[in-house]
Amino acid sequence: MTTRFNRAVETVLARLRREDIPARSLRSEVTGAKGAVAVGTMHAFKGLELRCVAGHGARPCAVPFPKAVTPPEVDRVQHDTDLMAKRCLLFVTATRAREHLYVSWTGTPSEFLREAGRA
Repeated sequence: MTTRFNRAVETVLARLRREDIPARSLRSEVTGAKGAVAVGTMHAFKGLELRCVAGHGARPCAVPFPKAVTPPEVDRVQHDTDLMAKRCLLFVTATRAREHLYVSWTGTPSEFLREAGRA
């Protein structure tokens, strides 16, 4: 399972464990029990290939994270570049799944999901 922020990783891990679902952080040295849900940030998923991936919290305040995008009135070219980089982060995360991909959000979905016709 992937999410945008480290804080959300901890929240997801705590919730899975409360439900008695084996889970581990991707950052952990220990691989954990066979079949444990690996949870990490979208950046941590780069370079991995997994059978199933669940993307958690793909909403506008996270994907793209507004503070990571230059306002268009400051620099239009950098704004567009920042948006492309964040769009690529979501794309890379989504393409880590070999068989199944599930993306969730609360409220309004990320503009990137709407653009792709997936929300």
